[in-house]
Amino acid sequence: MTRDPSPVSGSVSRWRVLALCHLAVFTFAVTLQMIPPLVEALVADLGMTHTQAGALMGLFTFPGIFLAIPGGYLSDVLGPRRVGLISLVTMAAGTFLMVSLTPNLLYAGRFLAGIGGGVLVVVCPQIISQRFLGKELGLAMGIFNTAVPLGTILSFNLLGLTHQVLGMRAVVVITGSLTAVSLASFYLAYVDPSMDPSEEVLPPPTLRGLGPAIWLIAAIWTLFNMAIMSFFTFGIDFFGSYGFTPNLAGLFTSTPMIVSILVVPVVGWLMDRHGWRTGLLIAGGILCGIAILLVFRHPAGAVLWTILLGLGVSMVPPATFSMAGEAVPRRKAGVGFGILTTLFNIGLFLGIPLMGTLRDRAGNYGPSFTLMAVFFLVSAAIALLLGVNRKLLLPPQETG
Repeated sequence: MTRDPSPVSGSVSRWRVLALCHLAVFTFAVTLQMIPPLVEALVADLGMTHTQAGALMGLFTFPGIFLAIPGGYLSDVLGPRRVGLISLVTMAAGTFLMVSLTPNLLYAGRFLAGIGGGVLVVVCPQIISQRFLGKELGLAMGIFNTAVPLGTILSFNLLGLTHQVLGMRAVVVITGSLTAVSLASFYLAYVDPSMDPSEEVLPPPTLRGLGPAIWLIAAIWTLFNMAIMSFFTFGIDFFGSYGFTPNLAGLFTSTPMIVSILVVPVVGWLMDRHGWRTGLLIAGGILCGIAILLVFRHPAGAVLWTILLGLGVSMVPPATFSMAGEAVPRRKAGVGFGILTTLFNIGLFLGIPLMGTLRDRAGNYGPSFTLMAVFFLVSAAIALLLGVNRKLLLPPQETG
C-alpha cells in the first residue's frame, strides 16, 4: 500500500532536487555516449564491425526494455531515493567492468551499466514531475533536458580528445568516476518527499487506467531517439569518411546538442506560458527530418544543417516529458515514465544496430540517414494525431 506523494513536501528544495537529477542524467548521457568517440578505434584496433560497435550502444539500452516499468513501479512504491541509488551503483559497476577492454567484458559491462541507466532515467523525471507538478514544470523539464546535450557534448569532444591522448582505458575510467561522483551526490543530498499522514492510503500503482496518451507520447519519443541517437552514434564516423578531422567530426556531431542547451530552457519557459506542446513535437520532427537529409546530401554545409537539426531537437524533449508527466495520474508517474523508457530502449536496441547494418551492407550512410529521416517524420505524424484529437491527452481518472 502506498500513499500519494506530495509534489512539494520534503526537506530538500525542489531546485536542489532538479540539480541532483540533472547531474544523474548528465552522467547517464556520458555513459551512453562514451562509445561513439571510440567507434573508429573499436573497428580498427579491436577488429569489430560497425554492427558490433552499434551493439555496444544497444546493449546499454537493452535492460531498460524489461526493467523500466518494474523500476518505475518500485520507485512509486519504495521511493525514488532507494531505486535511484541502486541504479547509480549498478551503472558505475558496469562501466568499471569495461576497463579490461576485452570484447566479452565490454559487452557485459555495457549490459550491467544499462541495467542501472535504464531505471535511472525513469526515476529522475518522475522526481521532477512530482516536485514541480502544476508550477514551472515546463521550465524545470527544459532545464532538466539540457543534461543529455551536455553529456553528449562532453563525450563527443572531451572523451574523444582523451582517447587520442590517453587511450580507450582512460575514457572508461573517467566515465566510471563521473558516475561515482553522481552517486555520492545523490546519496548525500537527496531525500524522498515526506508523506502527509492524513492522505488516503492507495493500492500500489498498476498499468491499468493509464489511458492512450502515454503510449502515443512514448511512441513519439522512441522514434525521435531511434533517429537522433543513431546520428550521434555514427555521426563522427560519417563526417570522418568525408575527410573531416576527428575534432571537427566530433564538433559537428555534437552541434545539435550545443544548440539544444541554449534553446531547450527557452522552449520550456514558453510552454509554461503558451502551451504549444503538440505543435512543438510536430515542428521538431519535421525540422529534424529535413535537416538529417541535408546533412547526408550536402555535408559541406554541416555547420548550418547541424544547427538546424539542433533547433528541431530542442523542441521535442521538454514537450515530451511535460506531456508524459501530466498524461497519467500523479502517483503513477513512475509507471508512466517506465513506459516511456521501455519503448525508448526497445527503439535504441533495435534501431542503432540496424543503422550500422545498413551502413555495412551499402558501404555508405545513405540508407541509414534516409531511415533516420523517416523516423523523425513518423514521430511528427503521431504528434499531429494528438493535436487533432486532444481528448486523447486528457488524463484518466485515478484508479488502482
